[in-house]
Amino acid sequence: MSGIEAKIKNSNLLTQVFGRWPSFHDAEVISMELFRNAGGVSQPNLRSKIHVFEMTSEIDAQGFYVLKNNVLVTFLFGGIDESFVNGFNQQNVLWGLSIADISPRQLERLQFEVNFASSFGVQAEFKCSNVEIEVVESYIPGVDDDLPRQTGTRPGAFKPS
Repeated sequence: MSGIEAKIKNSNLLTQVFGRWPSFHDAEVISMELFRNAGGVSQPNLRSKIHVFEMTSEIDAQGFYVLKNNVLVTFLFGGIDESFVNGFNQQNVLWGLSIADISPRQLERLQFEVNFASSFGVQAEFKCSNVEIEVVESYIPGVDDDLPRQTGTRPGAFKPS
């Protein structure tokens, strides 16, 4: 690992699925939770669950691209600061998720700059002291009903032109 994933705790849970660090393009933010630690020195944190997948060049019987490696990734961003979250709604599709190491230019505890770049729905930007992947689990949209229900795939989505 030589990219940002080398600085993210438990990043191997995700790179083992994809064989690399994914782009998060068209991934969907299922939930975002802002909270502070209960004990000790309190710090603000953000936990986010994101449906991540890989689109193949294969076409299914309905004429849509076949998706593989459907997983739900739970990120924990610790010690957030300078946070901005906007536009969370019924469907939150990312253009991409960027996590940049800013430790060389910081004099404080902040180590990462995070940007949830929006394609539709939520947009978020913040700095944080640490990034961790808590869980990577198999996820099938519409089947795994123990999670908040999002809007289904609309006709034409992921359909080749």
